[in-house]
Amino acid sequence: MKAAGRSVRTRLRDHLAASDPGLLRLTAGLRTVGAIALTLAVLASAGFDITQLVAGAMAAMVATFAIREKQRGAQAVTLAVGLPVALVSVSLGAVLGERVVVGDAFFVVLIFVAVYGRRFGDRGTALGLIGFQVYFVSLFVGASAAQLPGLWAVLAVAFACSALVRFAVVPVTPAGLLLRLRTAFRARLGRLVSAQLALLDAGPDEVDKALEDVREGTARLHETALMIQSRLEEGTPDESTARLVQRRIADAEIAAERLGLLLLSARSAQRADTLTLHLPGAPAPEMGRLPGPDEATAVLRR
Repeated sequence: MKAAGRSVRTRLRDHLAASDPGLLRLTAGLRTVGAIALTLAVLASAGFDITQLVAGAMAAMVATFAIREKQRGAQAVTLAVGLPVALVSVSLGAVLGERVVVGDAFFVVLIFVAVYGRRFGDRGTALGLIGFQVYFVSLFVGASAAQLPGLWAVLAVAFACSALVRFAVVPVTPAGLLLRLRTAFRARLGRLVSAQLALLDAGPDEVDKALEDVREGTARLHETALMIQSRLEEGTPDESTARLVQRRIADAEIAAERLGLLLLSARSAQRADTLTLHLPGAPAPEMGRLPGPDEATAVLRR
């Protein structure tokens, strides 16, 4: 009974790891929801009105999902710089909101600046997005110059709640994230091997579906390998460890690809091409199981 329970837990853990490598989407969702909920709770308890609650929720949301840096220190700097950007943006929105022509012209310029900021990396992208979104929020709630002190307080609370959730409630360390990505790689590798075995056992009417599953598994494994590659510098203690992890991931990925090619070749009279495993719709070798036991199939099964 205990073994069965552990097996179920293991399958669930592998399924979650494979569907969301590093739990990045889950973490982002928890941070965003947590920041919004905490902001609303603080503002509501302080007696802010519904308009300010809406502005606070939207500001907390953008302050959370806009930041994409990998290092915690860089995230803190961007969050700290983002607050003055948000304050200036909401002030301009309140002042220019009553001037239709000037306000619309500035809105177009702001869109250009927000997009152009992407050339300065993650921080430029985040600050541009914060500036644009907060300006839009000021227009959405119909902010006026008289309401600015209250909106400034709302933005300060929103950014503080976002920082609290990011660094204290739902923290992510580079080493922990790399460990979860490696777990996801192993889970996706296991799924790919299962798909390859299903391709080996597939009948003539099931070959196309089985081949698509193998292609999808190969693509997802490669995606996870790239994610690990991008996190090695921050997630490993030294360069030698990073090289070791990189080599092991590359070896496992190459071995899985070669196994897929061997399986395709074993199911056909032609030698399978690498593109068959990577390109959807690529021509596949003529499939068909040979009658009777096949020596290559027996070797592959072992």
